[in-house]
Amino acid sequence: MKGSNMKTRKLSIGVLGVIAVLALGSCSSDSETITVDGAWARTSPMNTELGAVYMNITAAEDDALVSATVDSSVAMSASVHETTMNADGTMAMQEVEKVALPAGTAVSFEPGGYHIMLMGLNQPLSLGDTVTVTLTFESGESVSVDAEVRDQAP
Repeated sequence: MKGSNMKTRKLSIGVLGVIAVLALGSCSSDSETITVDGAWARTSPMNTELGAVYMNITAAEDDALVSATVDSSVAMSASVHETTMNADGTMAMQEVEKVALPAGTAVSFEPGGYHIMLMGLNQPLSLGDTVTVTLTFESGESVSVDAEVRDQAP
């Protein structure tokens, strides 16, 4: 009987070890390497097909945001944009290839700067709705972010 108990214990410890290894492997998820917080989308007027999503992104290691997508039920497309000031004092918006994310430094996506542009909205973004945007990074990581529709930053 004692030998049988010992075998059972060894088997239990072995199984627990395998479970621990599997759990540790699954811990290397996107949320450990890329942190996104403060995500929100601005309400949109009834007569526009454009929307914007803002957030803060922090990468554990140097990386870059290279694209954004949104479900086709929300909008036809999404892309990474930046608002800049022209020499003549007017504001311009342009798509950017990537946004550098230096390790450990929060990069803000906010009105007047970087943002995720939603184009071809199927309906206006209304207060209290949630928009899910998938962000893809140069490292190959991707993170889905839920952004609450608001009138202003949280």
